Amino acid sequence: IAYVKTGIRAVDETSRAGLSGLAFIVNRRTAVEMGEPMAIDLNTQELSYFPIIYWPVTDYTPVIPSDTAAKLNKYLRSGGTIFFDTRDQSGASFDAERLEVISRYLDVPPLRAVPSDHVLTRAYYLLREFPGRWAGGRLWVERRGSGLNDGVSSIIVGANDWAAAWALDDSRKPLYPVVPGGERQRETAFRVGINLVMYALSGNYKADQVHVPTIIRRLGQ
Repeated sequence: IAYVKTGIRAVDETSRAGLSGLAFIVNRRTAVEMGEPMAIDLNTQELSYFPIIYWPVTDYTPVIPSDTAAKLNKYLRSGGTIFFDTRDQSGASFDAERLEVISRYLDVPPLRAVPSDHVLTRAYYLLREFPGRWAGGRLWVERRGSGLNDGVSSIIVGANDWAAAWALDDSRKPLYPVVPGGERQRETAFRVGINLVMYALSGNYKADQVHVPTIIRRLGQ
């Protein structure tokens, strides 16, 4: 997984530590073998190697220039996914107005809050919510599947500061507190991250009706 460099040291270090922590957990719990996250410059680096790009939005995030947006649009049309995290702890929504300004040249599809039957709720773990460092904010995906990348949403948006929840130090201890749910919430945040990785890598295979009986049995336990 890659993350967009913001130029703000604290934010970039949190992104690195967060995605590194997520990779550690993914490697321990799944068959996926993730490498260390890469910090990328959107203007100079090739994007096609990354199934998903984590983009922390800050107060200083500039409008994406039209030439960079063209490069990103090509990446999205080719099956890539951008995960915008506004990190602002907004409850019902994210800072839609600011994100709209930043991405004015980007082909952002109509979005909707993740419904209860979306593949993200069952890509690996069964989830009913998507907390990060903060809880309560909603996760947003394409209103309708584009047909690219096996129906995986090209844009995912939220505000719960997931990288901070995933961030671990060199001894694998959490770097930041998560509120209000403590370590139980952190565990759910890691499960959100695992589901995101599996969703980006595996597509909508869990939408197949063959999985429904098993999922119903799990929900009843």
